[in-house]
Amino acid sequence: MKAVILCAGLGSRTGLNYPKCLYKFSDGKTLLKKNLETLVRAGFKKSDIILVTGFKSSLIKKETKNLYKYIHNSKFRNTNMVYSFYEVIKKYKSQDYFIFYADIIFTAQIVRKLIRSKKKILTLIDSDWLKKWRLKKNYLNDLEELKIKKKKIISLGKKVNNIKNINGRFIGITKFSKSTIKELKKNKIIKELLILDNKIDFTNFLMHIIKKNYSIYALRKKINWFEFDNLQDFKIYEKIDNYDLF
Repeated sequence: MKAVILCAGLGSRTGLNYPKCLYKFSDGKTLLKKNLETLVRAGFKKSDIILVTGFKSSLIKKETKNLYKYIHNSKFRNTNMVYSFYEVIKKYKSQDYFIFYADIIFTAQIVRKLIRSKKKILTLIDSDWLKKWRLKKNYLNDLEELKIKKKKIISLGKKVNNIKNINGRFIGITKFSKSTIKELKKNKIIKELLILDNKIDFTNFLMHIIKKNYSIYALRKKINWFEFDNLQDFKIYEKIDNYDLF
């Protein structure tokens, strides 16, 4: 099994001049370092962790001391996470892949649940997301539809103006089984999708394969995590009393 951290993006909303996964918290650790330590605690070997870099990739290699596997998305300015994901599965043989956004923080406990699952495609959904989102400035501008039926996702990613059709929050951690990766490659599903739109984001990619009759299961529960879209989010997280929030 492989863990893939997608950290090629510019992170322009933070206003930082370096990848936002390299933001350093008050304890001296970067977001990336915290997440790498979490993945090791969850059961991944360092040799099983792949970092897809792009913007200022040398800084990420320096921070991680070249201890992991790296793939450089040279087209990071004009592509998105799905393109980065495809660069990985093109290079490595099919196996179970666990995809992680680089701008989130999470626990080893929830990753272990994902690893133990026998579902072919499984994504983490936070049922208690609203409590976290209300801490963010203008959180109503960042609402996404997510509908779940019989533990399967039937719709996600569409921008909405209220919480009526939100059954949880997609957090950016998804498992794809070895057999699923083989099918996606054999049927050229990602390749052909990227020809049409090489900037497609991950939620729209998931909706695309749902429409192709792939079942995407939701591991929906109260999850200890947080997402960092801008610099204020990092400051909010530092002030949080985790016991009250989670």
